[in-house]
Formats: sequence, structure tokens, C-alpha cells
Amino acid sequence: MTAGSFRDKRRAMMVLAVSVLGVAFAATAAEPVPAAAAEAPVFGAWRNLQTEAGYAPAQRNLAFAMLPQAATRGDRFAVVDREGKRAVCCLQVASPSLGVAALREQYHLPQAWVTDLSNGRSPARPYLPHVYAMQRVDELADYGFADVPGAYSDLGGLLIPEGAALEADGSAVRLGDDRYPLHFQRQPHADDDGALDRYTLQVGEGVAPIVVEVPFGTY
Repeated sequence: MTAGSFRDKRRAMMVLAVSVLGVAFAATAAEPVPAAAAEAPVFGAWRNLQTEAGYAPAQRNLAFAMLPQAATRGDRFAVVDREGKRAVCCLQVASPSLGVAALREQYHLPQAWVTDLSNGRSPARPYLPHVYAMQRVDELADYGFADVPGAYSDLGGLLIPEGAALEADGSAVRLGDDRYPLHFQRQPHADDDGALDRYTLQVGEGVAPIVVEVPFGTY
């Protein structure tokens, strides 16, 4: 083989290799990129509280959220009117995450309700709450909760994602195409000092349910 023919053969092999790489790159670029997994919906708890006795000026109807993860200002959640069997929009995050000092010194809550917001009396709390001050907006701003004997949804309850709805019989939460069967249980404290409400949402077969606890301590 002459030097010239060797160079020609080598040049042809390089062109072929570049062509193969180009085809492979084009095929890879044409493959669809998997969409990012949708974020799991966030369910949480909320309480309607007031300043401790003797503090002036007294403030009532202070709404606080107890969420399983961090949130940002402007995040919105619907509240469940359990007796009225409907979801009402919305509570909106209006503060940074609040610790014990802020709840006592800035919002002047009694210690019993500070303990409630950390779910400190639960025998096995499902999560350590991230606590936020909330603002009532849209329909919830002047909403009247169902006025039936034993009703207390105006004092707190389940938070569900904005846009979610409660089925007519209250047995499940619907969010888009997803359905979350809902079970409610109330457990009085052993010393008859309030109670602990527990909401359990079934996610799917083989998946751990979502559990939200709402404590109601007396003060």
C-alpha cells in the first residue's frame, strides 16, 4: 500500500466516524426528555387563635398554618369546612417560619396554644410542623362556617392544596384527576384538656397515607 492510499483510507475512516457520531447525537437529541416528576401535593393543619388573656390590645382570629415542609410568602391553601362538607379558598402564607419566641413575643399567644402549634402533646406526631402566620383571602375573607351543633371548623382543621375540592359527602379530597379518600378521627386528651383531630388521606395502594393532626388544647 502506498503512502497516498494509506492517507486516503485513514481520511475516509475519520469521515465515517464523524458521520456516525453525528447520527448518534441527532438521535439522542430527538429522544423526548422525561418530564420532571410532579411535586407531591402538600396537606397541613391550621388553627384560629387569639392573644393571651390580659394582653392589650387583644387580637382575635389569628390564623396559623402547621405545614409538613417549608413554605414561602404567598403560598395558598384551601381550608376544609368539615361540617359544611366543602373546601373554602384560601389561607395565604404571610410570614416567615415562626419559632416559639416569635409566637410568644410577637403574637403573644398563651403557652398552651404555642404547644398546639408544635403539636407537642401528640403521642406520635406525623411531622414537626413549620408554623406560619396566615392571611384570609378570597372567599375565606368573609366566609361563615357551617353553624350546626358541635361545629368547630372555624377554630381550625385540615389545609388542602389550592384548587382541591371536597366530595359532596366529605369522604374524599379531589385534586385534578387524583382522589384521596379521607378519614377523620377525634381523640380527646386523657385529662379531658382538649382533643386531637387526625385526618388520614389515602394516597394509593402500597403507599403510606398522609396523616395530618390538629391539636385543640384548652386555655
